[in-house]
Amino acid sequence: MTTMLEQLSHDDKLQTHWAKRLVALFIDVAIIWGPIYIFMALIGWMLGFAWFMGAVVIGFVWFLYSAFLEFAMGATVGKMIMGLKVVPTEGRLELYNTMMRNLVKVFGLFLAVDFVLTLLLETTDARQRFTDKMAKTTVIEQKGMLG
Repeated sequence: MTTMLEQLSHDDKLQTHWAKRLVALFIDVAIIWGPIYIFMALIGWMLGFAWFMGAVVIGFVWFLYSAFLEFAMGATVGKMIMGLKVVPTEGRLELYNTMMRNLVKVFGLFLAVDFVLTLLLETTDARQRFTDKMAKTTVIEQKGMLG
């Protein structure tokens, strides 16, 4: 077995897969972050809340958005646009699978640690993040909005 980093270094298709996942992540962050940040900035300014409350709210909403859309539709808006879909590695995709794989989105540092672990640990499926392994899910490619 090899690490995902080793596989990624010489597999063009895998590099494209992860590039699509990164673009999907940025799309989803923009969908969640933009409106909530503006709302929290207004509330924070008017009511004097600390700015970190915005990060807490954004993380929690991002987690819920990702978990429920992936459970209901197999993908977030970003993944749909990029032609990606979350699927189970065994059985049916259940809400607990999507909640487990997205729990790291509550706090950005957790997502970064998840990705570093993904890069460094040995794997048989280089499309899986570390939390995908625990959740028994993977991300596959399908025809998306961009072709």
